[in-house]
Amino acid sequence: MRLLAPALTFALAAAPLPAPGQGVPDYSNTPRSQVPEASKARFQDIYASPETWRKELEAVRAALPRLDVLAKGWTDTPQAMAGLLEWRDRMALRVQRLGVYASLQSDMDLGDSQFQAMKGEAQDLLTTFNARLTFVDPDVLALGEARVKACLDAEPRLAPCRVELLRTLRLRDHVLPAGEERVATLADAFTDAPAKASSILNDLDLPRPTVTLSTGEQVTLNTATFGRVRRSPSAADRRLAATAYWASQAAFGNTLAALLDANVKTHVFEAKVHRYDGCLDAALFPNAIAPQVYANLVDTLRAGLAPLHRLLRLRRRMLGLKKMTYADVYASAVPSVERTFTYAEAEDLVRKATAPLGPEYAAALDTALTHRWVDIYPNRGKQSGAYCTDQAFGFHPFVKLNYDGSYNAVATLAHELGHAMHTVFSDRAQPFATSAYPTFLAEVASTFNENLLVHHLLGTDAPDAFKLFVLDGYLEELRGTLYRQGLFAEFERAMHTQGEQGQGLAPEWLDRTYLDLTRFYYGHGQGVIRVEDWIKSEWGAIPHFYMNFYVFQYATSMAASMALAKAVLEQGEPARERYLDLLRSGGSKFPVDALRDAGVDFTTPKPVEEALKEFDRLVGEMEKLYDRIGHPA
Repeated sequence: MRLLAPALTFALAAAPLPAPGQGVPDYSNTPRSQVPEASKARFQDIYASPETWRKELEAVRAALPRLDVLAKGWTDTPQAMAGLLEWRDRMALRVQRLGVYASLQSDMDLGDSQFQAMKGEAQDLLTTFNARLTFVDPDVLALGEARVKACLDAEPRLAPCRVELLRTLRLRDHVLPAGEERVATLADAFTDAPAKASSILNDLDLPRPTVTLSTGEQVTLNTATFGRVRRSPSAADRRLAATAYWASQAAFGNTLAALLDANVKTHVFEAKVHRYDGCLDAALFPNAIAPQVYANLVDTLRAGLAPLHRLLRLRRRMLGLKKMTYADVYASAVPSVERTFTYAEAEDLVRKATAPLGPEYAAALDTALTHRWVDIYPNRGKQSGAYCTDQAFGFHPFVKLNYDGSYNAVATLAHELGHAMHTVFSDRAQPFATSAYPTFLAEVASTFNENLLVHHLLGTDAPDAFKLFVLDGYLEELRGTLYRQGLFAEFERAMHTQGEQGQGLAPEWLDRTYLDLTRFYYGHGQGVIRVEDWIKSEWGAIPHFYMNFYVFQYATSMAASMALAKAVLEQGEPARERYLDLLRSGGSKFPVDALRDAGVDFTTPKPVEEALKEFDRLVGEMEKLYDRIGHPA
């Protein structure tokens, strides 16, 4: 059965670039109510008001008992099966919509008690709804494969549920009897508590230090301002901010470790209850992803650190540093052409970059940008980071940004709009039952757009200095998406192994493991850069560690999208249609099969190996550009 998840939480002609943008507003310390409406997403598209949401919540609660009637003898005939599953999907859409609205609104201001309470009510409804439906999978398994296929052949109304029913049969060894499955599902009411507490602590309650920069400016280092200062051209400011910020994080290491430990314990519980070999197997099996795919990624990255170390050595030279430290990793290596992009410029760049995907894609993108699907700037209490709602069947997705005008922010806009377009294309082509694409595919669409953005920018008639800047930004994105997420994947696997062995996640173990991995990846022992002790506390600030083996899919998706974008740009319409068909496929195929059909095979290490070769080639191009514009080695 498809259980609903909590709402969250993808060769052009040369053209001159616009003049550097100015005047990106900073609302990071501004109350949400004082942020201009034009820069806020129009959540009224979901419900006109919180009062409208409340009426729908009560209506859905009142409708749930209807299930008791439909459930009686629901597998006796194909017609009865169709009746129950159709009712379930109609109700699921309503439950989903309630959750998306409440989650979005609460994330816009974590201090707004009204929306926080609504989010809790939506979560309770979701848990109740899922718990009431736990009989479905055991009953389907009791029918057996032959009877299920006979019902599918006899009743056309069951066609939208074909993939779901056949997948349920595949999970036969991991589905509990109805009563036990109901108890296990009820645990969903509190399993997200550690993640929620960590988010509130990091984004709202944790005291942050104030530092005085070399310019005399005093800055309180919240998530948004720290991200800005760590890109500063001043090495002294970067190092001051990093030391102060992570010291404030370390002060809460015991609390954050307790939350992460509780989260891993929920994953261990769920894996054991459903008879999986371990947490990784439990996370991957439903989508038929072999654990070897995960191992291939980590092993290939560990063996392929030379391109990363080559990039870091080049950046040390470009930054003019005698010694490079981890505090310097995020600094632009091309400060002479550092620039700010207004949000309007960012929109224009994304439109032009994605033009190779054709008119249908362009029209959908235009709707997103002109109808306020995007919540643009940070505000006081707004959750950090960016995302696109992944549950939007029957209405449109929304994008949450914290736009600051950096190149990374432009790339983030392209990234999240890739998610949004994936949702749009999937929802147009698939029924509700197969509209939700698996996470393994989700990050392909987002990073694909980032690839197109870079190809577009490098294809303009901008001077070499700007192309160097773009290449530096792209390689930074690849560093973060391939190597950084690979490091995260290895750390997450180690955490779960620790939990499966009955060992708690003590802060000392987390600190030591994270520091050792960071030093290994970044060449501390080889003298590539110096990784200071303070980075050991970063694990407590990574929300994705609460998402149960999510992060590795950023790296696999980037490897896939690099190959797919290259094919679209080189082959034109045939490759474009294969890619759009991938978006349209939604959840109608297992993700490894869907990518293989599109031309990328993750049953071997080859996609990751090819991505690292391309990474190394691009570092070589960056070296040539840097030397050509008058900076010899």
